[in-house]
Amino acid sequence: MFQLPFFSSVIIWAKEPVAWAMFLLGLIFGSFYNVCIWRIPDGTFWQTARSGCRNCSEPIPWYLNIPLISWLALRGKSACCKTPISIQYPLIELITAIAAVLLYVKFPFYSMWQGEIRISPTELIQFIHAFIFFSLLLISSMIDIRHLIIPDGISLGLVLSTPLVVYFLPNYTWQDALIGILLGGGSLYLVAWIYWITRKVTGMGMGDVKLLAGIGGWLGWQSIFPIILYSSVLGSFVGIVLMLVQRKKDLRFEIPFGPFLAAGALIHMFFGSNLLNLLLNHQS
Repeated sequence: MFQLPFFSSVIIWAKEPVAWAMFLLGLIFGSFYNVCIWRIPDGTFWQTARSGCRNCSEPIPWYLNIPLISWLALRGKSACCKTPISIQYPLIELITAIAAVLLYVKFPFYSMWQGEIRISPTELIQFIHAFIFFSLLLISSMIDIRHLIIPDGISLGLVLSTPLVVYFLPNYTWQDALIGILLGGGSLYLVAWIYWITRKVTGMGMGDVKLLAGIGGWLGWQSIFPIILYSSVLGSFVGIVLMLVQRKKDLRFEIPFGPFLAAGALIHMFFGSNLLNLLLNHQS
């Protein structure tokens, strides 16, 4: 039985007040991400600032819009018309809160030394980079699951913002980022093109191609092949499970690949090459 050092660190940091502050901050951001997930595909993101019931459009007062707590207090039903509230709301908030804690554990930018607060600029920049990256992948994944699309504003936004990542991240070069964009987008485009040539049907959307290009820009070319490996294994496993559950004999059915690319990218971001080396060594 093996144990990654990262998980040991999580247990140690679980008692830290800053970790709980990150948890609360994650809940707040997760609530905002739910707004993005619902409104971006509808094109209503900038039309209204006030949250309302998705069934009767009744405005939601602030005290019924507290992340996680309100959903639990209302027992998953709206206060105005008693319509069930999607489980997506508390899940996204909880996932974001947990991710904020885990990222803080990975990049502990805050420390106390002899009663003096110290902030590590390098760790803080890496934490902000990782949290923004996680947030964009989470939003795009949920939109892809619900609508089978990945908004260009997110995928191309990752690509276009790559120069900022290179500028702020220490030890990250233009070469790593540029090759990451070309290798990420090019590899999936090649797969989609070969599938089209051989089967005459679309096997992969261009949204996935642009998303992996953006991922390559933010994580570097070294991340591309591990991400493709992780996402392919996860996608194959989920696809087989869905076929068994739905009893489908036809192997051609549509599932979004964006969430698996996002999962692979996050696995690589958290563990780097350690997990891949661990798996290879374990098998050997």
